[in-house]
Amino acid sequence: SPNSKGGLVPDVAKTLTDQVLRRVRDVHGLAHSRALVRTLLSHSQRLLNSLLGIVTTSTTFTTYAHQQFYQISGLLTGSDAITKVMAVKDGSRDLTHLTNIRQLNHLDTRWVRAIGPRFDAWTQLGRDMVIIYPAKTLNSTVTIVGAKLTTELTGEDTALELPDEYHDHIISLTEIMLLAKQRDLTQAVRQLQRLSHALKTDTLPLELHVGDNPAMVNAGTVAPPKQ
Repeated sequence: SPNSKGGLVPDVAKTLTDQVLRRVRDVHGLAHSRALVRTLLSHSQRLLNSLLGIVTTSTTFTTYAHQQFYQISGLLTGSDAITKVMAVKDGSRDLTHLTNIRQLNHLDTRWVRAIGPRFDAWTQLGRDMVIIYPAKTLNSTVTIVGAKLTTELTGEDTALELPDEYHDHIISLTEIMLLAKQRDLTQAVRQLQRLSHALKTDTLPLELHVGDNPAMVNAGTVAPPKQ
């Protein structure tokens, strides 16, 4: 939104809350409170940022001689917390990102004991551990770049951190959650398909409760239920 000086004012929670409630035909917030919608908008913004790495933060991380396994739980909390590691840098050089340990084992079957003059690759193990390959003989540092844990939308005037072009995705994901909550599964799946196509990804699973049976679904595996 433009301000009086011609600049852009970040959208705030109120703007997106209003749009979500209009989409689910509950403009007065009778079925879904505005506080609930804000909470779901917060979760949606965080999920999208974790998936796409739009807003990032960097931290200098100490490494130790002869060590490849590192706990990163300290990076997952606090005011500068991350939700996922996006990159590891040695100076200005990006280390190769390996998807999993199998790739590391394919690269070097003796990787666990490998020692070298520089770091070459990294992989994340679970949520709170990173492997940096190979180990060095001396203590050193790397820069860990992570998807930022975006600000919780605690009030109507709290600004979003993702750029404007992602706000429709945040609204859509929140709408899907509310449609699922009110058991409008046909529309929920349709909106999920639309969002997945817009993001060009099929990595947005949503747990829809059909009766008492929860099922993880995504746009590539689910058709709208028959009426």
